[in-house]
Amino acid sequence: MRILLISDSHDNVAAIRDLQEEVKKEKFDFVVHAGDVISPFSLRSFEFEKMHIAFGNNDGDREKLLQIALERGWKIGDVVEFPSGVVYHGTSEEIIRALSKRYELVVVGHTHKAEKRKENKATVVNPGEICGYLSGKRSYAIFEDGDVSFLEF
Repeated sequence: MRILLISDSHDNVAAIRDLQEEVKKEKFDFVVHAGDVISPFSLRSFEFEKMHIAFGNNDGDREKLLQIALERGWKIGDVVEFPSGVVYHGTSEEIIRALSKRYELVVVGHTHKAEKRKENKATVVNPGEICGYLSGKRSYAIFEDGDVSFLEF
């Protein structure tokens, strides 16, 4: 299974388009967005076929985000399961520990810092930020057969 992991797009539509251009020749089973899409117009910018999206702390109109996601056949919520994993925007270590006991992959966001670690039986991955606002780096990750690769674009 090959999964594109992204987070913290923060309404940077230019960065969303750049990311999609960067990965358009790649094949993924689905995309996981670890939160802070922010607004409906930003969510509409994504052109991926299958997405699993966690709500972030800065998301505005959650009802409209939910409506768009459902129209496109995507899953969205505070904690969203996907095959072999789960996505959660927050940083609560208690929640991450609990999720890591049940899933192989736990994708988190919020900190804008790309990192991976082991927790219980899970690989916990923060793909960094698409927007590049805090770190100055626009990054994403690819999870494939248990391995994680971080890339900048």
